[in-house]
Amino acid sequence: MKGMWGVTLLASTSLAQAISTASLTEAATTVVATANSAPSLFQNEEVQLTEGVLSDVSAALQNSTVANMFAFASNSTVLKRSAHRSCKLMPGDSWWPVAPIWDIFDILLGGSLIKAVPLASYCYPDWPQYDAAKCASVTADWLSSDLHMEDPTSVMSPLYQGRSCLPSPFNYTASCTQGAYPTYAVNVSTVAQIQLAVNFARNLNLRLVVKNTGHDFNGKSSGKGALSIWTHHLKDKEYLPNFKAANGYVGPAIKFGSGIQVHEAYEFAKTLGHSVVGGEAVTVGLGGGYVAGGGHSPLSSMYGLAADQVLAMQVVLADGRFITATSTENSEVFWMLRGGGGSTIGVVTSLTVKALPQLQTTTVTFNFTISDTPGPDAFWAAIQSYLDNFETFVDAGTYGYFYIGASDALIGTTYAGDPDYYFRMESFVAPNMTVAQTEALLAPWFDTLKSLNISFTPWYNHADNFHDAWAVAFPQEYVGTDVVKTASRLLPRSVFQSDDLRNQTWAAYKDAITQGLFIAGFHISGTGIAAEPPTDNAVLPAWRDALSHVIVGSEWNFTSSWDVVESSSRFVTEWMDVLREIAPDSGAYMSEADLVEPNLQDAFYGVNYPRLYALKQKYDPTGLFFALTAVGAEDWEVQTLDPVPYSWNNNGRLCPKSS
Repeated sequence: MKGMWGVTLLASTSLAQAISTASLTEAATTVVATANSAPSLFQNEEVQLTEGVLSDVSAALQNSTVANMFAFASNSTVLKRSAHRSCKLMPGDSWWPVAPIWDIFDILLGGSLIKAVPLASYCYPDWPQYDAAKCASVTADWLSSDLHMEDPTSVMSPLYQGRSCLPSPFNYTASCTQGAYPTYAVNVSTVAQIQLAVNFARNLNLRLVVKNTGHDFNGKSSGKGALSIWTHHLKDKEYLPNFKAANGYVGPAIKFGSGIQVHEAYEFAKTLGHSVVGGEAVTVGLGGGYVAGGGHSPLSSMYGLAADQVLAMQVVLADGRFITATSTENSEVFWMLRGGGGSTIGVVTSLTVKALPQLQTTTVTFNFTISDTPGPDAFWAAIQSYLDNFETFVDAGTYGYFYIGASDALIGTTYAGDPDYYFRMESFVAPNMTVAQTEALLAPWFDTLKSLNISFTPWYNHADNFHDAWAVAFPQEYVGTDVVKTASRLLPRSVFQSDDLRNQTWAAYKDAITQGLFIAGFHISGTGIAAEPPTDNAVLPAWRDALSHVIVGSEWNFTSSWDVVESSSRFVTEWMDVLREIAPDSGAYMSEADLVEPNLQDAFYGVNYPRLYALKQKYDPTGLFFALTAVGAEDWEVQTLDPVPYSWNNNGRLCPKSS
């Protein structure tokens, strides 16, 4: 049949029969592990797209134009419209692939292409998916991470996909639109499928995003009109008890598929008598933006960041080629993917990390509100005492995750000037410590709290391994709302060693809460006391001297207008100048930072940025991989359809930045 592309295509039924002879499951392995420096491939990584398979596809299609849509960059006849940087195609554009092209793509993928719809579309009668029973189920589970990470395109921070389709009572509008939820998703189970998706998106100038769980604070896995690579089911894992890495490391290691989440990594490590560095939240995916962004952890004050643990990676690059990256093989890619930011240079299919010793661990959880104190002066004196002890706590290898706000619900701050202060220690984590040792470490701070007549009841939990202590201290977090905008800053050791700067930080905390903001903070280091940080990764250098990661947030209501969103967002960005001035030579953790951070290249990447940008141009010259705040993002803009400035969310056409 003749399509609007001006090419003749076989009927879909005949095509399916013809292409079945070019089975991707028979692809020969093209990546061979280097002896002793890279692990063997998982079975799903042995299923690859090769020139031989592409030749068979071309023969089956009898149409070189269509066949070239799936070809590698180096050998493909790139369509003229994507030969230079231009706006990414969107549904409805004249060059958007017609239905038979998507059918061919799906056949090549083995049926793993998903025509995506918003998860909450079940709740809207004008959508074909409308189903009252399913709507009730989705609504009941809307704040659960599990719901969103098991969906191919849903994200946990819908503000950044445009608030386009949420169920009542979480919706600000009564309508449901696709917004920045991707148009199609590929539920990948093999490297070949990732390669096909990468080639297809690059050759046809489609927007491409990558999703594992959708945990990202700034919604990087959303994109209007995008094709999404869904890596969530790449769950393979392998223990390597005697691994010899290219960087000289010799010892136990574990290889994880990029769909593994930190709770799965922790559980597997425990069964082996080991620990691994991963995130604090259950839903964090280990092998995507988390490691690429550096990855802070409850074990970071002991062993450093997640990016520091990586010994080898398998990656599909923007040209569609599948490579192994180590410190000696594809070393530029290896450097960049460990700290250089997610959605920048390729799709990680697996990573091999150090297996650390099994650690007895103690966690401590407690809170106090203004009602548990003699008054505001005592409350804030207690916070000041905590800051006074940051250096001691970090130097002992511990980690603290705390909230400060003003709300009787102990969540956020209800309104500016609310005096209902609370402090919540979500968890104080003491790796390699007994309860008695943890009590001794906390004694100076707790003695101060007692002297201030503050009532609090710490709950100590101890286990002979990290996983069991972590599991009870970090319950699944609420997600799925669009009512928060955050910004962050790393505060270096010098701030806590200076009475003046430490007091300025304390005063800033007070001011933030008084003005209606809230704080989610950490005492943490990116330089663990039990390991030397590597010098060959792209981690923001400010992490190495940090003693605190501070997130400051603004809130509004579910029904708030976009005007309120914009004004609240601008306020928290501007307020953060206080912390930027306290630590002007530091930076911010890109994975939990302000989408419109001033001078974000310097804040997120520091002195590494020029090299990162040069490598981005080398390995991804057409800008296939894009995310707001990622390396090279300044070359593009999301022409946002919502009434906020361009590139404030992903709900718009992606175009080269206007001059």
